[in-house]
Amino acid sequence: MKKWIPFKLALSIFLGFATLAMLFHLLVLLGIVPADIVWGGRLQSRNELIQMESISLLLLAFMAVIVSMKARWILPKFYKIADYLVWLIPLLFFLNTLGNTQALNVTERIIFTPITFILTLISLRIALEKT
Repeated sequence: MKKWIPFKLALSIFLGFATLAMLFHLLVLLGIVPADIVWGGRLQSRNELIQMESISLLLLAFMAVIVSMKARWILPKFYKIADYLVWLIPLLFFLNTLGNTQALNVTERIIFTPITFILTLISLRIALEKT
């Protein structure tokens, strides 16, 4: 896998996705993007939407920080911690991929399932890098 995609490219793709995903979740919170295409189309109230989208935003920000630490772009003294925490990211994306396959909304299944699967592989590539 390490030969397929250079580490720096994987970092750029991942952080680009994280930025776009955070924007997407903000648009959902603002009501610009319909809420039925997130969380499997199972959210029942505005309060649930706010809670779950807030979790999404926090997780994405956390992942971006961990990946940036792994790259030694921020908090370089803590890169050893990032070497361990970064392994949570492909696991979370893999679980998200499984969840997307069960979404009630066809758009979520068709569009987001392959994206999260690709991000599982990209984040696995980042985790495999020895720093």
